[in-house]
Amino acid sequence: MTSLSPAATPIAVLLNANARLVTEKVRRNLAKIVPSANLFLSQTPEEAHACVKEIIDNRYQVVFSGGGDGSFIHLLNLARDYVRMRNLEVEAAGKGDKFELPQFGILKLGTGNGISTFVGSRGGTKLLERASHSKALSTLEMNLIESNDRVFHFAGSGFDARVISDYRLFMNSLPSPAARKNFSGLMGYFCSGLGKTVPESLLKPDRGEVRIEAELADQAFLVKHARGIDEAVAAEKTLLYEGPSTIVGVATEPYYGYNIRAFPFARMKEGYMNLRILRAKPMTLVTQMQQFWNGSYRGTGVIDYLVKKVKITYEKSTPLQIGGDFESFTNAISYSIFPQALRLVDFRHMIG
Repeated sequence: MTSLSPAATPIAVLLNANARLVTEKVRRNLAKIVPSANLFLSQTPEEAHACVKEIIDNRYQVVFSGGGDGSFIHLLNLARDYVRMRNLEVEAAGKGDKFELPQFGILKLGTGNGISTFVGSRGGTKLLERASHSKALSTLEMNLIESNDRVFHFAGSGFDARVISDYRLFMNSLPSPAARKNFSGLMGYFCSGLGKTVPESLLKPDRGEVRIEAELADQAFLVKHARGIDEAVAAEKTLLYEGPSTIVGVATEPYYGYNIRAFPFARMKEGYMNLRILRAKPMTLVTQMQQFWNGSYRGTGVIDYLVKKVKITYEKSTPLQIGGDFESFTNAISYSIFPQALRLVDFRHMIG
């Protein structure tokens, strides 16, 4: 863990203006905390890209991001891609300092906020004001996962992606922006889940056959549980699992949104991701929701591994989500640990 001084460090704030909690009041409060030149608002992908270019070109060292996990992942990939492009230009010119990814501070201003729970971000503008006046900001490192030239901190295929897909369909079916705003978030998930996902899963449990392989056996560890102790034990072979699954997920931090501790072993071994294979049927998720929610479930319905690189192959097309946003249907996907870890502001250890 390292620290930096807000007074001596250029800070930018970039907000997804479409996020549910980015209200006019929030914008006014931010204008009182951050100089207008350092405040960036985007409503479209094109505007977000322009904001990121200006932030990187001006070498801001810390960027506070407002929005959910999906907004953060979009911002992160824009920044990573632009830094890579600018560094190619520096190398071609043979002079100049290379560009680096800034450190990120996560403000809880979106629907899905798994990463904000991880870093202890429990407020929006008030937390930013406190951070801007603190004597030092502590930071921590978080590994990233890479797939198809995108980086992120969690993803999943199966029932969880289906829940997100049904939520999106439900929100799109609402007749007005006001209705969509009222049902955005947990209320919308509750309605779409009880109205569609859970009943359909009870009538026709969809537990697809899956084959999961690690690239190298010595880079995979099985998490065993004995006498109340969780221990990572080296895998015996590259084939980690073959059989039915409800969810197959990966993460480098423990939380989904709404404080769901979906990946309790994501920080168990540095440089690894938590691969979680949920074999339990969807009904088990409902009946034992509290244990799955707080990460205390240790039954036979879940298998946990720690891996660096893994390939997941389904017998049939399966829904996929990345960072809490529905992505597509897929038959196969590979995940690997991205070489560069990300530095995040750790709000749990602010000084002053």
